[in-house]
Amino acid sequence: QDLIICDVPCTGSGTWARTPENLSYFKEESINEFATLQKSIAENATKHLQNGGYLLYITCSVFKQENDDVIDYLLQNGNLQLIKKTYFKGFENSADTMFGALLQNKI
Repeated sequence: QDLIICDVPCTGSGTWARTPENLSYFKEESINEFATLQKSIAENATKHLQNGGYLLYITCSVFKQENDDVIDYLLQNGNLQLIKKTYFKGFENSADTMFGALLQNKI
C-alpha cells in the first residue's frame, strides 16, 4: 500500500478535557496494555507498505507510552524513517488532543 492510516485503540486520554468522567474509570495499567496492542497493530500494518509507502499513526492519547514510545519501537524494529510527529493540542480550542506521526518505509 502507498498509505496506511493506523488509528489505533488507546486510553482516550486526549478526550478527557471534554469527558472528565472517564478519569474515574481509568486504570494506570491500561497504558501499557494499550501500548503493547498499538505496537502489534502498527507493526503488522507496516508489513503491507510498499517501498516508499507511508504509515500515518494516530491516537487520541497524551501518554508518551502510547505515542513516542510506539514510534521509537517502530523505528528500531522496522524499515521506517520518521517524517514528522506532533501533538494536536485540542484543549486550547475546547477539542480533543491528538497525536500523529508520519513514517515512511525506506526505499
